[in-house]
Amino acid sequence: MASKGGRVPESYEPGDLNFHYNRDEREAMLSEETKKYLTRSKKRFTLNRRNMIILIDIVVIVLITMIFVPLGLSGRSSTRVDNFITTLRAYEYNGRILVSLKVESGKDNPDEAGIVSVIFSIEDGEETFDSVDLLPSEAAEPRIFRAEFPASGNEKKQALAEVEINGKTRKLSATVKVE
Repeated sequence: MASKGGRVPESYEPGDLNFHYNRDEREAMLSEETKKYLTRSKKRFTLNRRNMIILIDIVVIVLITMIFVPLGLSGRSSTRVDNFITTLRAYEYNGRILVSLKVESGKDNPDEAGIVSVIFSIEDGEETFDSVDLLPSEAAEPRIFRAEFPASGNEKKQALAEVEINGKTRKLSATVKVE
């Protein structure tokens, strides 16, 4: 008795097991819809090209965000001048604006000993505060410059600092945080 597709059925005789399999015959019996599905599953990444493009776009946007957001947030309140890292912070506390600038050496025993000059001010304010000191000689010992200003009624205040190290000038600004 022949089975569907013209195959010989599996037979069993004591000690003998015979099965005749032909892949081409099996695939010939498949429906057209199943054949299409099998050929598409081999091309999984090209099947949904639009979805892959959207996924790649999302990955690129996330990477750009992870790289540039931290740079943009800290770029204005900290900078590097020669081998010295300067960081500006400002807080409003008890009706006063407290501003501090930290100057750190990027390496131990810097080649040039010099002088750092800082001019503090508050945005839209006429009052300034000048300070001059020696540059730090070791990375573990930063120099901290501080200034104090009266608080005004402005909602968004900016503390400004103009730093001069070895003849190079940088301007820093930081938003005043309320505590």
